[in-house]
Amino acid sequence: MSYSFDFTADTQRLELDPSYWVDDRRLSRAFCHALPASLADLLDVVMAVYAADRRSLRNFKGAATGQRRITVRVWVRDPDRWTDPETASKLHVLLKWLSEDEWSFHFDERKGGPRPSETEHFLFELPPALPVSVSLFSGGLDSIAGLAVRVQEEPSRSYVLVSGYTHNRLAFQQRFQVQCIKSVLRQGAAPEEIPELRHLAVPFGIRNPNGCQEEKSQRTRGLVFLALGVAAAVQAGTDTLWVHENGIGALNLPLSEAQLGVDNYRGVHPRSLMLAEDLFAAALRQQVRIKNPFLFQTKAEMCTGLRSGRLADIIKETVSCDGFPQRIRNQPPQCGYCTSCVLRRQSLHASGLEQYDPAVGYRYDVFRGQADLNQRYLFGLELMRGQIHKISQCLSCNTPWCTLAASFPELGRVQAELSAREGLRAEVVKDRFVRLYETYVGEWRSFVPAKLAA
Repeated sequence: MSYSFDFTADTQRLELDPSYWVDDRRLSRAFCHALPASLADLLDVVMAVYAADRRSLRNFKGAATGQRRITVRVWVRDPDRWTDPETASKLHVLLKWLSEDEWSFHFDERKGGPRPSETEHFLFELPPALPVSVSLFSGGLDSIAGLAVRVQEEPSRSYVLVSGYTHNRLAFQQRFQVQCIKSVLRQGAAPEEIPELRHLAVPFGIRNPNGCQEEKSQRTRGLVFLALGVAAAVQAGTDTLWVHENGIGALNLPLSEAQLGVDNYRGVHPRSLMLAEDLFAAALRQQVRIKNPFLFQTKAEMCTGLRSGRLADIIKETVSCDGFPQRIRNQPPQCGYCTSCVLRRQSLHASGLEQYDPAVGYRYDVFRGQADLNQRYLFGLELMRGQIHKISQCLSCNTPWCTLAASFPELGRVQAELSAREGLRAEVVKDRFVRLYETYVGEWRSFVPAKLAA
């Protein structure tokens, strides 16, 4: 399938009726610092990619297996920077990896004037107190768990939590969580012991004037969050963006052999972070590292930080469901049967925090006895158990890493790239991945008998 989009055909002032929009004034006003042209260009390109992705339906019939050819024309303030062969190559490689599609771009010089975020003047700048830590904040369990660990390790830092949202229900959930976190951190603490915590929530979206069906896979959605996070890091005056995601979710190995590349979300995959980091460095002419300190930990291991961090009560306010919000009146907000819900419950059980996540918080409890459940609600659980069986077989071999990498070839490439990027010995990275999956399999072995004994 081939698609072509000319976003320069929008009105000259993008804020009037654009195909895509992002309220980047939040990024200027949060720090009282106008948005540099390079950041404005980055957000325009990323949002154009996201809009084109949503409007290009995949066709899984025939040999294409869902792949698309997408051509995008977009205006930027500095076309030379984006047509530079190095930048263009990095953009193509990243998008090919994220979406499995072929992309081509035409960059025109922006005709309209600058957006308000680029021209607002402030009497004073309000940067967070140094040292500052900028991290993505989705409102999910990993966000809270990662923040709890970081605050315990470095309580004297300032923390900027960056959220992107497309609907108000998620925005409300994120704001409420941050309020709860601030309240907990203040309890019994002297003023000098309370870390500065800022929440920067940026709305974005696309407009579909014809009401056409939109592509649901949204493989470039994670790129929007990374761009917003890097923009916030630059505005805050730091050179690092932190991403809090467990290794199992970040690597997101195929659940079955039927899963093709286009079926696997790679928004926070370690390779995605490395490729995005390279693209942003070329586009911004400055280096901002994108780090996930929890890549070699399971979700359960991340959650153990909540037990001593006084934030365990906020677990019930987090959301992990792929289909959040459920939009069904008088029903729990999470489905309970998607793989994200299943992983959440397994992790909280393994970390000893199950009491903070009662089954009544889900529409369906796939562990309470299966006889009265429609089989489609058990599909995610059975897929995950099948994957666990396959991983377990790999780990039981005499050469667990070789067998694991042969069964999941992406692991081999990630190991090689991580070793080169971080300067780690190959054997060290291999051992860490083996330990990660050994821990994960062990957690499932204790969880499934406890839940499915009946």
